[in-house]
Amino acid sequence: MSNPQGSSLIMRMLAACALALALAACSGGGSGGGNDAGASASGGNDDAPASAAELDPVLADPQIGDLYAAELTHFSGVDFGGTDDGEPAYGLMKVIAVADDRVTLNTEMGAWPKPRGAVNELRGDLSGIQWDEQEKIEIYRNELPKLVADEKILEARRM
Repeated sequence: MSNPQGSSLIMRMLAACALALALAACSGGGSGGGNDAGASASGGNDDAPASAAELDPVLADPQIGDLYAAELTHFSGVDFGGTDDGEPAYGLMKVIAVADDRVTLNTEMGAWPKPRGAVNELRGDLSGIQWDEQEKIEIYRNELPKLVADEKILEARRM
């Protein structure tokens, strides 16, 4: 089977397929493919944060009493002590009110310098937690997927 025209056609088709695959691999989503800091489980497309359907069920349907392990310094202006100036502090937030479009939370009084401290605390018995009932933080519900993707909210727990 030495048909020069058939071989040439096959080679052109293979080259076209290779080109199409290369172009698809280079597109990488809406940011040009070079942004690894904001890549998410949805394929790295920074323009479309995780949808509410992809959220943890506790975050997708907030209820009073829910707890979030979070980067407290992202949400609060309070000095949590024990962390260097400008360094993030991690701890718990508790849902105290839920509306159609937003969730209101309190932060705990203490904090950890690393995310693992807040997550471990969330998974613990919680008996020693003191809440700052004076500070009320409001988060719009449609922001929750981005806060999770940006690792500002680390984990959630329903009591």
